[in-house]
Amino acid sequence: MFNNFNEFCEDYGIKRLIMVPRSPQQNGMVERKNRSILNVTKNILKTKKMPKEFWAETVDYTIYFSNRYPTKNLNDMTSQEAWSGRKPNVSHLKVFESISYVDVHDQVGTKLHDKSKKLIFVGCDKKSK
Repeated sequence: MFNNFNEFCEDYGIKRLIMVPRSPQQNGMVERKNRSILNVTKNILKTKKMPKEFWAETVDYTIYFSNRYPTKNLNDMTSQEAWSGRKPNVSHLKVFESISYVDVHDQVGTKLHDKSKKLIFVGCDKKSK
């Protein structure tokens, strides 16, 4: 099976770099990206005075956002554009921890009941538009 996988990689031009297990320092590019994500995450949490319990949502948003802005390494294309061939739509992006409103369509209530609920934005739902 291992030989089949090697052949598959060769056929599709995939470069395989074998590394020693449990030695992340061998992959400097990935480690640098991880450090950048962590730095942005810490900066957001500190700037917005958010509790550290929101680290997962902040990391998720940082990665989501970073895949949608251009980089020099990709000749000013976004990561998502390089992968999919299409420019990403960024019209839905909001400032992290900004005040947002969500529609609440209550069937019960009067005309004067609120039709939205005030929330704090902490990330994008990947399962909806």
